[in-house]
Amino acid sequence: MTTRPTSGPPDDTTRGKVIQATLECILDKGFYRASSNEIARRAGVSWGVIQHHFGTREALMVAAHRAGAAHLEHLVEEADVSGPTPAERLTRYWDLLNSYYGRPEYLASLQISLNLTRDPAVSAEASETITTINERTQKRFIDLEHEVLGGAPTTPGFLFHTLRGLALSHVVLEGITPTELKAQRHPENRPTHARELIAALAKQLE
Repeated sequence: MTTRPTSGPPDDTTRGKVIQATLECILDKGFYRASSNEIARRAGVSWGVIQHHFGTREALMVAAHRAGAAHLEHLVEEADVSGPTPAERLTRYWDLLNSYYGRPEYLASLQISLNLTRDPAVSAEASETITTINERTQKRFIDLEHEVLGGAPTTPGFLFHTLRGLALSHVVLEGITPTELKAQRHPENRPTHARELIAALAKQLE
């Protein structure tokens, strides 16, 4: 069964459909088994159409990663992590992180990132593009920490990496959880673990 990424509104353009099919294919089959022909079949277009829009499979993967990052950057730009208490600010920050890093879409994007930056057969341009995108998006999240922490001393990026890891752990567990237990792993049923951690962090900031 296809797992459809759920972050952001659907993009019904040809490019959008191809990128959506790419992410779905990676989630179902893995990065290297997400073949050009399979992606084309899922998108309902020919490989020639994909070549017209993206050129190569490598360029398509970069575009898919860039699309996810663009959505994430929009979330960050629109984010409001203000609040009168550390607990409220941390909760808003967690909700922001979880809205992207806690979704299946990020697992596909992560596979793209890992493979395009580590495979020696990948062009230097593609690898550098992915690295630049990752550094830019992470920096924007880390910049929000100053507002969340309210001046409390901490290692830059500690909060981001901690909460991102928590969101990622949830979505990974959902992927390996038996079907009959998946309801317990649904995003709407995650709060207990996250809220306990947030409450503990908030106490350190008071």
